[in-house]
Amino acid sequence: MGNSIELSKEAFFEMAGQLGLDITDKDHMEEIYFQAQNIMNTVAELRDIDVGETEPSNIFSPLR
Repeated sequence: MGNSIELSKEAFFEMAGQLGLDITDKDHMEEIYFQAQNIMNTVAELRDIDVGETEPSNIFSPLR
C-alpha cells in the first residue's frame, strides 16, 4: 500500500460524535471505523497510480 493514512479510533470517535453520530453503539461504530479505514487505504492506493502520460477522455456518456 502507498501512503495510507492512519486514523486513530479515538480521533474517529471524536469526529463522529461532533458530526452527530450515535457513538454509544460501540459495535456499529467499530464497523464504521473499519469501513472508513478501508476507504482511506483504497484512496491512498488510487493516488499512487501513475497517469502522467495518459490523455484524459474527451467523451462524456451519461448513463440513461
